[in-house]
Amino acid sequence: MLKNRPTRQNNLNVIRLIGASLVLYGHSFVFLGLQQPLFLSWVPLGPLGVCIFFTISGYLIAESWDRDPHLLIFFARRALRIFPGLIMCTLLSILILGPALTTQPLNDYFKNEHTWHYLQNIVLYISYYLPGVFETNKLPNAVNGTLWSLPVEFLMYIMVAIVGFLRGNRWTFIALAVISAAIAFFWAQRSLEMIVVYASDLRQVFIVGSYFWFGAVFYKFNLQRYFSISTVVIAVVIMISLEAWPEALNVCAYLSLSMVVLAFGLAYSPTLNWLTRSVDYSYGIYIYAFTIQQSIIYLYPHMTLKLYLLICLILTLVCAILSWHFIERPAFAFKPSKLSAS
Repeated sequence: MLKNRPTRQNNLNVIRLIGASLVLYGHSFVFLGLQQPLFLSWVPLGPLGVCIFFTISGYLIAESWDRDPHLLIFFARRALRIFPGLIMCTLLSILILGPALTTQPLNDYFKNEHTWHYLQNIVLYISYYLPGVFETNKLPNAVNGTLWSLPVEFLMYIMVAIVGFLRGNRWTFIALAVISAAIAFFWAQRSLEMIVVYASDLRQVFIVGSYFWFGAVFYKFNLQRYFSISTVVIAVVIMISLEAWPEALNVCAYLSLSMVVLAFGLAYSPTLNWLTRSVDYSYGIYIYAFTIQQSIIYLYPHMTLKLYLLICLILTLVCAILSWHFIERPAFAFKPSKLSAS
């Protein structure tokens, strides 16, 4: 059996690192003007990494609410995980990156309303543009494109809290997962028209949000008790077998991909656990990679893929390490304690 262990004695930090690295790796091709590799001829590696994040998040957030269903404490913990790192990343982009790379005179840059609109990222009203920054890149004017997923993620937190507050049971999560997946399949994945709500693409609420709900379903129904080498192999074989039928794979992946991700994440490897048990650099990698990759390709537009990947990975990891040790982990000291323990 793939045994899961108590908190921290699992591979979740490792699988989050893999997800963040997939996003970095997939975006590298986009920034160089190359075709992004596909997973099973189905989904680009960048979006695959995001789906991995949402699957894990669904499982852990549902568990977190059940462990301590107190509204203010729940959101305080979620806020301390997302906002300290995001605030620092946003301020560095406005005050350091922008002035260093903008093509506009500094006086014009700081007087431009769009410069200060970028601060709205702090409240998850996502803005990608800083005046004069990355205008000539192959993906022009996009300072930090990965931030789009954070409002969707926070919306999932709100939904979990609403379900909990209304005393929804585990079948409520099944209903939300099925409805979300159906909307994703029949509308969001097919529609070319973007519907924008609070500066976010509504389609993504269902495309990646469905993985969140299926992750939550795995927790609510304790499906990890069925995890074994055999079930994981079966899930992988099913996905491979459906490669020729992308629409079928889209539907199947909500269960099969979620099973593979959570089976590996909740399993226990002493070596992997030792490497990541006290640190989690995945969020820092996720929020800094895009900007660093855009900066490198702006400064050195003819770099080879291998060298580009190496430099971006090193610089992103340095930022993630600094973010974890000086911003994210210190913020955890302010996390409120569980009420039942007080």
